[in-house]
Amino acid sequence: MKRISLVIADDDQDFVNCLAEYLMLYHGDKFEVTTFTEEASLRRYWQEEVLPEIILAGPVFASACKEMAAEKKALVIALTCEIKDEKNDENARSKKELYKYQCGERIVAALLELFAAEAAAEYAFTPQPRKTKTIGVFSPVGGAGKTTLAVGASMQTAWEGKSCFYLNLENMTSVPLYFFGEQRENLSGILYYLKNNRKNLSIHLEKAKCIDPLTKIAYYQPPDNVIDFKEDIATELRLLLRELSGSGQYDRIFVDLSTEVNRNNLAVLQACDRIILVAEPNMTSLVKLQQLFRELDLLSSREGWDIRDKFVFVLNKVAKGLPEDPERQYVQEAWSGLSKGTFFKIPLVQGLALLQNGGYRLDLNSEFGKALYSLLQACED
Repeated sequence: MKRISLVIADDDQDFVNCLAEYLMLYHGDKFEVTTFTEEASLRRYWQEEVLPEIILAGPVFASACKEMAAEKKALVIALTCEIKDEKNDENARSKKELYKYQCGERIVAALLELFAAEAAAEYAFTPQPRKTKTIGVFSPVGGAGKTTLAVGASMQTAWEGKSCFYLNLENMTSVPLYFFGEQRENLSGILYYLKNNRKNLSIHLEKAKCIDPLTKIAYYQPPDNVIDFKEDIATELRLLLRELSGSGQYDRIFVDLSTEVNRNNLAVLQACDRIILVAEPNMTSLVKLQQLFRELDLLSSREGWDIRDKFVFVLNKVAKGLPEDPERQYVQEAWSGLSKGTFFKIPLVQGLALLQNGGYRLDLNSEFGKALYSLLQACED
């Protein structure tokens, strides 16, 4: 597998060990790491081995690394202990400096950003041998609990020990309620890059992603402006999903879509392997679903393609123990007809979202979690 060869040279043994362990544990697919805490050992390595692509050099090693790298044009990034504000941080990057005592994901993002800018040739990570399932979560009905299902499915995937990416494409997103990664770049920057400059695309997508510290779910920060989603970005979204899936990093990618039936959403739904179609047990949901199916009939006759064979039908917020209700019974019968008799019921669970440290975690030990597990098994078929 193609990885970026990285040397970490610093006299702070604890820092070197911690950073190397972090990179190998969470980013071993991207970096091949070699470490040095003594200059003599580094010089011997220099004479015997192929030159690394990036050298992270602490103050004691800075002059020696620049001198050696000048011979073979390696990228040298100076580690600094000086804390930078945002403006000075940009200046530091232009000088190829990196503050050493910051979170691991920001260090990785900075490394990839500098490397992408300096790489003379196109660089792409070799995909890992993993089959990725891309699952769209869609509902034409607002408030049906679509995002709760998409986030819950992501957390359930992580709970199973699988790698997961959560991609939110809603106009108004609730991502900050559930995920807490640190990253300045967001989906607006990614879409701009996909439109205008695709050199070293895989590196740019990697440096922009966040990783939630608790669940280890990867995701992108919301866009600067909802107008970004009002443009025709169908081609860019297809490319984004192709790159994420093709990287082989994830077992499952969940795409949380807005409620509109538009060109962008249709492009994403076409790119998905399965589509979780969400509704509530009421007449409003039924009417909108029937309208959706009429739209899909028209698209099928005009365009010659159909996404309905990808649907996994979900009736959400199903309350237990209620007396028989003619409307609810009628809706369930009609829903059964649309789904050809195969659909999942997700129970209404009180207290499902638990407030922790300013954000929400979903209680997967509940009936909701059990139903999600069965739903995700069906998505694998």
